[in-house]
Amino acid sequence: MDSPATFLEEHGEKFFLGVYFLIMVVVAGPLFLTLGEAWVASDVFRPLILSLNPLLSISLEQFSAAVFGIYLGLLLLMTIDPKKRVQGALLWLGTGSALIGLLSIGLFIPNIDFAANVAWLGAGLVGGTVIGGGKQLMEVRTTSALEFRQSASILFYLITAIVLVGLVEFHVNFPQFIDPSGGTVEIIAPEPTVSVAWGGLTTNILMAGVFVVTLRRFVTYDSSENFFVLGPPGSGKSLFLVGKYLAALDDAVDRKSDTPLNPSGDLMELVGRLDAATKSAGWELDSTGATEVEDLQFRFVNGRVFPKNIELSSLDYAGEYLEELPGALMSPDSEIDNSTVQLLSDRVRAANTLILVIDVERYHNNEPLGIEPYFDILDTADNKDVLLVATKSDILAEQFEDEQALDPHQYFEDFRQYVNDTLIENNQAVRTLVQDTSGSEIHPVYYETTVNDDGERVPMRDRNGNVMTVGFEEMLEKLG
Repeated sequence: MDSPATFLEEHGEKFFLGVYFLIMVVVAGPLFLTLGEAWVASDVFRPLILSLNPLLSISLEQFSAAVFGIYLGLLLLMTIDPKKRVQGALLWLGTGSALIGLLSIGLFIPNIDFAANVAWLGAGLVGGTVIGGGKQLMEVRTTSALEFRQSASILFYLITAIVLVGLVEFHVNFPQFIDPSGGTVEIIAPEPTVSVAWGGLTTNILMAGVFVVTLRRFVTYDSSENFFVLGPPGSGKSLFLVGKYLAALDDAVDRKSDTPLNPSGDLMELVGRLDAATKSAGWELDSTGATEVEDLQFRFVNGRVFPKNIELSSLDYAGEYLEELPGALMSPDSEIDNSTVQLLSDRVRAANTLILVIDVERYHNNEPLGIEPYFDILDTADNKDVLLVATKSDILAEQFEDEQALDPHQYFEDFRQYVNDTLIENNQAVRTLVQDTSGSEIHPVYYETTVNDDGERVPMRDRNGNVMTVGFEEMLEKLG
């Protein structure tokens, strides 16, 4: 049986979506019945709307149909948005439940002739779509995500305003100051008396607060996350980025996502060289030149229920710039002479999370891991989350399979634990790094490899010549 942490890691999105929706349904029932009663007894808002008829010849039915159309237009855009499609579908169900609740006390649907006011409903629908969609409705989107963030925000504020106004009308008795009856709008000198109905106030405020906070989480867009990969020269940073890109591309195809990945030209050059190789070829990747700096980055969407924009990037460079990075992070830009170090420090500062690479091949060959600069970087780069990645873990995968007779791909969780235990128990620098990052788990990734006639480890390829990767798909969830 999975532990709670494992369950939330694997099914957290669906679990929290269900919790949010359940809270909204449970709270919305009694809350909207209260708002319906507030509408009937309204001292301010309802008379103001009724005043539109003698002033502008807009009846209550026409106004209600237009506002409902605006709401439907905003909700329609939210449903079209691939990042909010699930939430939009559930809000349709919630809307239906709210309408049934109002119907039970004789409000809204029984009071509107939608056939006679279809033009007002349509105008509101178009208006809501235009307001919520803006220029995006007219654009052919090719290089940016299809998102209608404005529609979700307006929808949230519209519902929140209805809830807050309804609560005030329900619990506060205002003096009448306007009389829209008799075909005219008459201003009445109000008596300076205001009374508060205290009964149920605490309960209604609590229900409204829970509803609004949950609705906010339900419709909000998660902020983007920026991950930057650091590692010593030759540690597999480039191939790690390529593997992550291929995994993100497969995920986007599987979910039929229309959000572009926007890979950099340098990254696509690496992907092209690796992809164009023959079935018997090696890595086909040249080492970075002494004066070259390759910018490797792409974006993708992580999560299916609460999607988040993720940017993953690294700089592929020659030389020992990693050792100069801690000093650069503590120095003003004017004191950094090397442009590569300057760029490296800028990208580290901009990142939310640092991905630190541990080269398993160096560990296997009893070579220095070159991770000593990580400790100074963690001391100088404040407020950064950290992920530890073991690249070239195919070496340990073979050992795992020999020792435990298990396929590391099929038993990946067992293999991940094996990698953690092996590296931590046999390398003091790795043990210290894990300790200094609050016991971070090491995530193994690798390309499936074989040894050729020259004794070189080369990638295995399928019948289409594609490389085969392990661990990258699992890391997609970790980046969320």
